[in-house]
Amino acid sequence: MPDTDTIDLLRTRARHHAEHFTLPLRDRNWRGKTGEHAGTGSGSSLDFQDHRVYLPGDDPRHINWQAYARSGQYSLKLYREEVRPVVEILFDISGSMFADQPKAIRSLELLFFAIASAEFSAAMVSLFLLKDRRWKLIPRPTYSGQAWLAEIGTDQVTESSLPPNVAEAPLKPRSLRVLVSDLLYPAEPDSLLRALTREGGKGLVLAPFAETEEDPPWRGNCEFADTESRILHHRRVDSSLLLRYRTAYRDHFARWKAASRRYQVPLGRIPSTGSFEESLRSEALPSGVIQLS
Repeated sequence: MPDTDTIDLLRTRARHHAEHFTLPLRDRNWRGKTGEHAGTGSGSSLDFQDHRVYLPGDDPRHINWQAYARSGQYSLKLYREEVRPVVEILFDISGSMFADQPKAIRSLELLFFAIASAEFSAAMVSLFLLKDRRWKLIPRPTYSGQAWLAEIGTDQVTESSLPPNVAEAPLKPRSLRVLVSDLLYPAEPDSLLRALTREGGKGLVLAPFAETEEDPPWRGNCEFADTESRILHHRRVDSSLLLRYRTAYRDHFARWKAASRRYQVPLGRIPSTGSFEESLRSEALPSGVIQLS
């Protein structure tokens, strides 16, 4: 894990990044408390939508008196409701997210950017930490500090095959769900993507990765340590084994991308090398996971 000074710097940079990039909050109509984003109902904004017949109980301030003078019938002017969207950030704290320092930093950069972007848009923000079957809600006053980051550094051993348990996290209906996860688990993507989109929610995935995952420098006799279970494996790596690994890795993310299109959940993989801005331009911007402000 990065030290506290580095984490403070990452938070500061995230606020700067949120001035230039944003989560895709403008792409849908929202339901929620009064705010600045277009809602699904009628409200008091300046964005005129339509007319309808006046009914008992309606606000008489919205009666269209000019139409009444012409027709003798009461009708209402409808304006688009302005609301605050709900953004729920789901942060995978599996060991593989922090396998090396560059990937740990990129994972935290994505987390802090998602928080800063949502807050910059005046959204209501919730943060969930996910690790195998467990989840934990971090309240807003807490995630603004650093004490909760100790949850990431725990040495608790887990099963390496378990994906984040998004299905049991108490997500709000119609929220935007931002999953920050490297997706390095063998489970098929369908169940997780269904959980991201349940109850009318909109999901998106920010997936950090290290280049050594795609093209590892393994040669000869190697000792492997499972980042979740801590189990050690000794294996001789030859060119045939390396080719099978690269093929399996490529096919794994091809399945994720195909499933994300089926469920309409934008997915962008973000490399841990290069600047934060450069890393977003490779996939996150073209796929619509992130937009220019």
